[in-house]
Formats: sequence, C-alpha cells, structure tokens
Amino acid sequence: MGVSLWERFTQADNIFQSLRPLTYISIIGLAPFHLKSQNEVRTSALSFVAGIAHFLFFVLCFFMSRWEDGSIIGYFFQTNITKLGDATLSLTGVIAMLTIFGFAIVKRSRLINIIQNNLVVDEIFVRLGTKLNYRKILWYSFVISFGMLLFNVIYLCVSYMLLRSAHITPSFVVFTTFALPHINISIMVFKFLCTTHLAKSRFHMLNEILQDILDSHIEDSNAVELSPLHSVVRINRSVPRRRPATIVKASNQQRYSVASIIRQNPEFALKQVTNIHNVLCDICNTIEEYFSYPLLAIIAISFLFILFDDFYILEVMLNPNCVEKFEADEFFAFFFAQMLWYVITIILIVEGSSNTIKESGKCAAIVHKILNITEDPDIRDRLLRLSLQLQHRRVRFTAAELFNLDRTLIFTITGAATCYLIILVQFRTTHHDPNYNVTNCVS
Repeated sequence: MGVSLWERFTQADNIFQSLRPLTYISIIGLAPFHLKSQNEVRTSALSFVAGIAHFLFFVLCFFMSRWEDGSIIGYFFQTNITKLGDATLSLTGVIAMLTIFGFAIVKRSRLINIIQNNLVVDEIFVRLGTKLNYRKILWYSFVISFGMLLFNVIYLCVSYMLLRSAHITPSFVVFTTFALPHINISIMVFKFLCTTHLAKSRFHMLNEILQDILDSHIEDSNAVELSPLHSVVRINRSVPRRRPATIVKASNQQRYSVASIIRQNPEFALKQVTNIHNVLCDICNTIEEYFSYPLLAIIAISFLFILFDDFYILEVMLNPNCVEKFEADEFFAFFFAQMLWYVITIILIVEGSSNTIKESGKCAAIVHKILNITEDPDIRDRLLRLSLQLQHRRVRFTAAELFNLDRTLIFTITGAATCYLIILVQFRTTHHDPNYNVTNCVS
C-alpha cells in the first residue's frame, strides 16, 4: 500500500500534475490559482482572501514591533548608523512585502497564462511525436520546495537560538516581522525557479528536436557521399547510426521515437519548432512581466541586508566595546547567517534565469549547423525564417528593465556593496557617537 501510494504521489503525466508543489502554496495566497481539472487552471477566491489576510497580519506585526521600539539589531547595540540601517531595512522590507503580495494578487492572471501557454507547447510536442518527462519536472519542484523549506526552518531556528544564547528574548511580533519576509521571499523565488524551469525544459526538448533533424541530415549527407563507392553501405544506411545509447534511453522514457514525423517530414517539424519557439518567448516575456518588480524588490532588500550585515560585523570588529563579550560570538554568527541567506537567494534567482537563457541560446547554433549541411530549398527557407526569429526574439530576464538577471549581477552587487561599505566606514570615522568610545581608523 505504501509503495502504491508513493507511486501515485510521484506520478506526473501532464503539466498540472508536475506543478503540485506550486499549488500547495496557494493556501497562504502567494499562488492564487487552483487546478479545476486535469486540463484547466483558474484563479482561486480563497487564495485571494488568504493573500490579503497574510499581508495584513504582517503589517499588524510590523506596526506593533515599531510601537514596542523593538528590532533585532537594537537588541545588540545602537548607534546613529545602526538606527539609520534599521529604519532603511524596515522601510524596504515593507515595500518588498507590498510588492510581492500586490503583484501576486493583481497579476495572478499572468501566472495562469504561463501555465496555459506551456500546455499549448506540450500539445505541439505531442503532434511531433515527443513528450516531456513530467515526472522529472515534478521531482525538480519537490526537491527545490523541500530544500528551501528545510533551509528556512534551519535558518530561523538557528537565528532564534543564537538570540537566546545571547540572553536576548525577542517578542512574538518582532520575530514574526523578522521571519515573514524571509518566508515570503523564499516562496516568490520558488515560484520563479519553477516557472523558469518549465521554460528551460521545453527549450531543452526543442534543442533535441533540432539536434535530431541535424543528425538525420548528417546521415543523409554521408549516405550520398558513400553510395557511389559501396552499394552495401547504402543498404546499411537504412539503419540509423546516431548515438544508439541516447536512442535507447529516450525509448525507455517513452519520450519520442526515432522514426517519428521529425525525420519523416523535417519541413513540417521546423514549422512547428518555429511556433514552439515563438510561444516559449511569449512565456518568458510573461514570466518577466509577472516577476519583474517583485524580484527588483527582493534583490534591493537583499543588497541592503548584505551591505548592512557586513557593516555591523565590521563595526564590532573595529569597536569590540559595542557589544558585551559574551554576545560577540552570537552576534557574528547571527549576522553572518543572515547575510549568507540573502546571498543564496540572489544566487538562486541568477541561476534560474541564467540556465533558461543559456538553454534558449543553444537553438541558434544548431539551426546554423543544419543550414551549413542541407541543400533542400524549402528547409533552408524555414531555417532562415527561424534564424531571423532567434535573432529578434532573444530570451532575457530583467528587474523592471533596470538590470539583467544573469551572472553579471553577482559581480555588480559585489562591487557596489564594497563601494558603499567603504563609504559607511568613512562616515563612521568622521561621525563619532558620544555614547561609545569608537576608535578612529586610518582610511
């Protein structure tokens, strides 16, 4: 019974079953949709109400913590800069939460359009005799969701224990105000990773189709070159020689057949490939529209937390008298863990978008390889049209068109954080706090 239940739980034969982990978070309102049937997705009124209630609960906890004049950094020490940093982080935290919930609720139809357009792409794949490995997509969603859940549970528990170890007992509203942004940011990043992985897996299948067309042209070209020499070779060419291990693997997964329409009618297959690429580009544009401002808010608050956490650690290193000796170790561990959390968040966003962009970029190389081999005028015409489409419809993800979400962002954030950290250190050395004996540092 347990085995059959596990197989049923991990079974995925369509896109809706592969997105089960994403539907679970609709309970708290950050994915306001539900699966009405095996082939239909709609907005959920219950999830809509849950999202509003979730945000109002955060706002209530935030204002109660402000009324108590409580904050995590304030439990350790207070200077003019730490007060400024705490106020800045609180303001950006509220803006980030408002942006995350606002776009999750107001633009919920965009998320539904992403799922529906992926369903259109899958139907075209079926017409070409191919099928995605939905179970693999489901496992990816489960691994990412479980990994982020475990990471957040460990992080929040360790943070609370570090505070308790430093003889600090945060109130319920203060710790809730501290914990809720981490949870909601993680959920939004999880949604971004799931949707970009949907596009990436379909770009990967698209590249496999183009590679199959390329291999068939290579075989036909080799057969034509060798046919005048040996008639036996021409007979043996009836059996494909391309990568037998790959063919067996694909057959075991029941993804596509070698004798499919892709080889029988490559012109029709290329026409469908063009349609698939066009829909996938629309999907990526919709992903950018839906996540653009929430990711901008997440990256902005992550940058500020990384900057101020670095400064707090440096402040205590330069002025050990700021905190009690028994609190120093807990102080370093707490703020280093918080900084590491936001660094990992940025890396997950960057890797999710970069992998999708990289997979989509492989199409152009395969298309031009086919162009260099084929002599069929109709196929060349289809390839030239597809080449123009690839040139003018390039996949990219941005944060409100301000910067690209790729690996260059990590270098940009590192440089900017270093620059502003130097400015904060210089401001510290020229602006003494009378309550603390802060030593001057030579710039």
